[in-house]
Amino acid sequence: MLSDVFSKPERLLASVTALLVFTLNEARMFYTLPRSPDSGHGQVYGVWLQFLGNAEPAYLSLFDVMVRWGLAGMTAVLCAWAVAETFQRSNTGRGLGQNR
Repeated sequence: MLSDVFSKPERLLASVTALLVFTLNEARMFYTLPRSPDSGHGQVYGVWLQFLGNAEPAYLSLFDVMVRWGLAGMTAVLCAWAVAETFQRSNTGRGLGQNR
């Protein structure tokens, strides 16, 4: 059973890589984005970011919002792919009339 989970590591590595990229983007936003709105640069979308126990507001531009949601979506899809592939692989070959 455990060997089935790790027989194709690309799905696990893709999910972990997506989580790492998402986390690095959150750290970038936490440390580099302004704490008050800056309409001159388009940073008007307020969010609360929590990083290493510190919660602070940050103001994002439209580009930052798109990158954040895009990375969140990519991470969710890759994690769902990893789970689906794991269950599909573990159920293969267990039909009626087949010996284990």
